[in-house]
Amino acid sequence: MEFVVSRAVLCIGGVIMLVAVAGAVSGMYDMGVDDNDRELTERFAGVLDSFESSQMDVLILEGPGLLPGDCYVSVHDGLVELFHGEATHIAETKYSGEFTMDCTETVEITHRRSPRSSLQYP
Repeated sequence: MEFVVSRAVLCIGGVIMLVAVAGAVSGMYDMGVDDNDRELTERFAGVLDSFESSQMDVLILEGPGLLPGDCYVSVHDGLVELFHGEATHIAETKYSGEFTMDCTETVEITHRRSPRSSLQYP
């Protein structure tokens, strides 16, 4: 009888440890995704800033190569907003145009000094 009780206690303790470790690992994964999204938002703003200060007239952004599957970006009023699930990340940019883009779209943006404005491809 003691053997059975000791094995039952051992199994219950193992299950409790697994649950505790699974929760910690899940939290670390969420923090990693959050950090990656924040970095992506800042890099996106950096690309727009580089474009704004360059002599180029057109920049083509391809969503499938830039954004994870369930993200979209909105650029307006000097801000880049990345929406990923429930989370929103914001970075400032010097780019003065406005557009939105999800992971399936390709967007062509132009300088405001150009006669063309930002266009969105199907």
